[in-house]
Amino acid sequence: MLEDWIVVTCGVVAIIIVMTLTLLKIRSTERRMHESTYKLKVYTDLLNSITELNLATGDPYKMDIAKKNLAMTVNRLNLVGSSGVLKSTSDLLDFLNEHRDKDYDTIRLHNILNTLVIEARRDLNPKNARRVEEAHVRYRFFSPPKTK
Repeated sequence: MLEDWIVVTCGVVAIIIVMTLTLLKIRSTERRMHESTYKLKVYTDLLNSITELNLATGDPYKMDIAKKNLAMTVNRLNLVGSSGVLKSTSDLLDFLNEHRDKDYDTIRLHNILNTLVIEARRDLNPKNARRVEEAHVRYRFFSPPKTK
């Protein structure tokens, strides 16, 4: 009788432990998915704000709005971005400040943006990013010519 009680108790404890571990694993997976979804939104907003900045060339009103959007996106990025994305964003901002209202090297800008996208893909989905990198994909971006 005592042996049966010990077996039942051990079985119940084992079930509780397994259920607790499963619940913790599910919660962890949900948290990672939520974080990835938010990071994707911030990374997308960053690329969109860079595009807005490029398209606003020559229109002071649109340029002010684009700069504001970029600044607010960078602030959110500082909270959630991976170290690679933050470094690439810093390189991009340095490049933009360095070439403010001047002609700039479009190839260098595209290289910085490519690195930014690669780092974002590595952060969001490392396995897929590795396959894309091995395929030597070069990302393309629209940059209208600067008007003088």
